[in-house]
Amino acid sequence: MQRKRHRKGVKKNTMCDFEDRDIIAKYPLQQAVADGGLVEILKHRWLELSGGKPIVATEQLFSKVTFAGLMEVWNEVAKWKKEVEPTLAEEDRLFSTVVNSEIVWLIEDGAAFTLMYPDDY
Repeated sequence: MQRKRHRKGVKKNTMCDFEDRDIIAKYPLQQAVADGGLVEILKHRWLELSGGKPIVATEQLFSKVTFAGLMEVWNEVAKWKKEVEPTLAEEDRLFSTVVNSEIVWLIEDGAAFTLMYPDDY
């Protein structure tokens, strides 16, 4: 994760090393799923839980964590989004938890909620 300095030496966490650069290509969610890099998790059932956005996991996380484990993570996310996220500054809004002794992140963008290991980012 890159750290940038803003106003009077305060550090800001950013999730993208290319934040200040023009995007020349995008990798659509459907293509990432088709290529096997991301796995949709019970798309129709979870769409109700996510307000209409697909919930996906990286292939690496999906292959190491049971469905029950992923559901536990989502339950933590739902609680965090309701109780914790609104209290945080925007730059600090990164959900993370530990599953099987490994850190798991949730990244939300315009296309989906993505569960992943930090190394998958």
